[in-house]
Order: sequence, then structure tokens, then C-alpha cells
Amino acid sequence: MNIVIVDDEAQIRRWLEILLSKTELPINLVASCSNGKEALDVCRTMDVDVVITDIKMPVMDGISFIRILKQERPAIESLILSSYSEFQYASEAIKAGASDYILKAEITASDLSKVLGRVKQEIEKERLRDREVYSLKSTINVNQLALRSLFFSDLVYGKKISAHEFEEKMGTLRIPLRSKHLMVMVIRSDDPANRKEQVKIQDSVLLDSAVMNIIDETLLTEAESGCCFVFEKEYYVALFNYGHWSEKSLRETTLQYAQRISNYLQDHLGLSVSVGISLPALQFSSIGQQLEEARAVLSHKRFYGRKNISWHSDEPMTPNAAHTPLQKYLQTLSELLDTNQFEMISPYLQEVLEDVGRKMVWSEKEVKAFGVEAVFLLQRMLRRLSVASGDNGHSPDRDSPHEEMVNLPTFGHVTSWLLARASDVTATADMLRHPYSEAIRKVCDYVKLQYADGASLQQAADYVHLNKNYLSELFKKETGSSYNDYVTLVRIDKIKALILEGNIPIGQLPEIVGYPDGSYLSKVFKKVTGMTPLEFKRKKI
Repeated sequence: MNIVIVDDEAQIRRWLEILLSKTELPINLVASCSNGKEALDVCRTMDVDVVITDIKMPVMDGISFIRILKQERPAIESLILSSYSEFQYASEAIKAGASDYILKAEITASDLSKVLGRVKQEIEKERLRDREVYSLKSTINVNQLALRSLFFSDLVYGKKISAHEFEEKMGTLRIPLRSKHLMVMVIRSDDPANRKEQVKIQDSVLLDSAVMNIIDETLLTEAESGCCFVFEKEYYVALFNYGHWSEKSLRETTLQYAQRISNYLQDHLGLSVSVGISLPALQFSSIGQQLEEARAVLSHKRFYGRKNISWHSDEPMTPNAAHTPLQKYLQTLSELLDTNQFEMISPYLQEVLEDVGRKMVWSEKEVKAFGVEAVFLLQRMLRRLSVASGDNGHSPDRDSPHEEMVNLPTFGHVTSWLLARASDVTATADMLRHPYSEAIRKVCDYVKLQYADGASLQQAADYVHLNKNYLSELFKKETGSSYNDYVTLVRIDKIKALILEGNIPIGQLPEIVGYPDGSYLSKVFKKVTGMTPLEFKRKKI
């Protein structure tokens, strides 16, 4: 027991401390005070079970102290120190709320132990009753909330009832909600994986109950109607009635309610949430559609890493003609791979993903489909190079990108995953395409940089510090083709890329890639590809 002694005589206080130490009770002396005001300040700020107080004291006497204490901290028991001449005061103190009195002249350690023992039993009985009442109230509350969730979940899944039945059910469940003019909000924890480290209530049933009670109280205070129910794991649904408001005032008011719910859950439970808000509906029969609207905007915003509160009509979740279709992105990626422009793959995907993330018009399903298709294109290219090089150790056939993609929670995760995949695959592809010695790899890199300026065999030999004839033989031995044929292939790949980009007229291509004129370029291009540059362009359009 935590005890406070209150007496204006220091000698009496020390004497009581000695007697308390001689009892066999588990006693902790919290404070020793000289008047009621001082003791009241202690009781307001510390955990106290019992006060032992004199009656006549300066500043604040014992009776005034007990009256205020019973009003502010009724659970604290009080004992009066009294003399024979003060019995009338002791009687008045008991009427004010004191548990018992102790005669100063006769008090001993044994007597004090008996009195405190009785008080301890009363405290324990009272705490047991409080626990039982709390447990009963909690059980009733949880059961009522469960019935509420079951009823609304049935409505969401299409159960048909009349407006009269709805109103009657609301009365039975004691929910202040009418059947007309409903708004729906879906609330979800921002980070379920790390929630245990932040939330103040760990038990999931108790947490659900606390969340629903806070949302109920907020809606009742702000909207004078409404309730909350658990729809699925991690999803809470709040409903309330709106009045005959304009669209602007309805939006502003609903956003205000959502913000306050978010703030209260964070302040009281340590629970960070995001909220999705539906469009308004006239009849309760639209609850299912409203819930899907609110959940769709919430999921969309969360996927793109944007949290907090989202109004359904504010989110551009449907692509329009001004936005590039994802299939067009995939087509361009395929063309880059077909022309072996591996150095362009990662920058291109980075650019695409930045554009998609900025506009946020594609659904999570569409973004993930794009990611999987892009990886399949990369795998196809890698498989082609593996077969060509005779190296089957880099076959991607056993890979399952769609299974990995399913578990990526946000757009940021999809972006990181896809760019890492692209980097790994293009690095492997480059190695398969150039499984040569360091000198030949340097020559290949040199050609890619200098093909427009001639890149003669002598220039390449000087670049790697080798004899021209030796380099020619080494290049033919390692690559299977002559040096001049390789320069031609690099130029043709560049021509293909420029034609596909469509920004440069075909007549300007010879100068860009290092050919003397269009006739010569057309002749070489047809020899390598089987078609003229114009025929290639028409085929790819």
C-alpha cells in the first residue's frame, strides 16, 4: 500500500513512520506532509492508496482535505488521527468520507496494523469489483461491436433489407445513424508490419474495440451521427449522415472529420492511419459501392506511397488519351532489346517509371503487369543471347517474376525491383555478347563511341596498343567476324534505333553514322537486314 502521512507536528509524523515500519504489511511511505493542501498536491500527482491525517492543521484542515480528496480521488482511503476531545470532529470527518479514525493516545503498531489490514481488504475488494465491472462492460461492448460488424458486412455483400428494417436495427444496436444521405470512409493502418512497435494496445481484439470507440465518439461529436465497424483485417469502415450541404462544404467537412479521426487514433493509440473517402449516396443500399470507392482510392494512394486522407473524386485513377499506354512502353522496350541497345534499358525504364509514378493514373494491377511483362522481355533477350553464345548457364527459365511481384506492396518496391532486374539482366547480356579478352572488349567499346568518325582498324589498334595485323587476327578469332563487319553491325544497330525514334529524317542518317551518302547506307543496310531503311521504318510503324 502507498501511504501518505498528514500532520502539522513533525514529531507525530516521525512517530507514525516508526509505527508503520513495525507493521508486517507491505507498506510504501509516499510522503509526509504538514497540512491538507500539501497532501492534496501529492495525491493529485502520485499513486496513493491511503492517507493518515490529523484534523486540526494550518492552511487546510483534515476535514476540508478529505472532502476535496473524495471528490477528486474517491478511490483513496483516509484514516483520521483523533483525540478524545476531537471525537466530534472525527465523526464529521467520517461523514465527509473518512474510512475510520485512530485515537492518538492509544495507537500502537499492532492497532495500526489491524486498521490498515481492514482498509487493505476493502481496497482489494473494491478493485476486484471494478475489474469485474470493467470486464463485463468490455465483454458487452465487444459483443455489440461484433454484432454491428456482422450486420454491416452483410449489407456490404448485398443483403437486402428495407429502410424501416435498417432504422429498426440501428435502434436495437443503439447506433445514431439514419438510412439516408450516407458517407463512407475506409481507415487502415499505415504500416501493419511495424505496428507492434508503435501501437499502445497489442491485443488485436482490444485494439479493434478501442479504434471503433474512438471513431464512434469522434463522429458523434462532429457529425452527431455515425458509427464504425471492422470490415476485414486492418480495415475499419466509418459511416455518418450528411445534411443538405453543397458539394464543396460536404467535401471540406468530411475531410475535417477524417483528419480528426486520424489525429485522435495517433494521439490516443499511437496508430498512424490513412483514410479513403467515398462519394456521397442518398440511400443505405449503396454502402457496398461506397465502400469499394473508398477502399479503391485508399489502396491506390497507399500503393504510390502517398498516405493520409484521399477523397475519391480527387484521384486520377483512370488513364485518358493524354497518357501513354503501358503497351506502348513495352513496345519501345522490345525494340531497344531487339537492337541490342543494352545501355539504354535501365535509363529508359527509369524514365517510364518516373512518369507513371508522377501521374499515378495506372492501377496497382496495371503497374505490376507492366513490370512482369518487362522482365519477360528481358528474359527473352537473355535466352536469345544464351543460345547464340552456347552458354546455357544463364538461362532464366526457372525464374518466376510474377510470384515475386505479387508480394511487392508499393510502387517504390516495384520500381526498385524492376530496375535491379534490368541492371542484372543487361549486365549478363553484355557479358554473353562480349565473352572476349579485355583487349577485344575495349575495342568493342571504342567502336561504339567512335563509329561515326571512321573507327579504322589502325585507330582501334592504337587505342589498345596492339599491332594492327595482330588485332585483326585476334578480333576474328574471338568474335567470329572481322573488325570491319563489327563496325558495320554497330552502325546498322544505331540506324535502326534512330529510325525507331522517328526524330531524324532518313536522309540525315549517313552523316550521323559515318557513311558517305544515302545510296551506300541503303546498300549496306539491305545487305545486313534484308530490307532498305525505308522498308524497315514502314514495317515497325
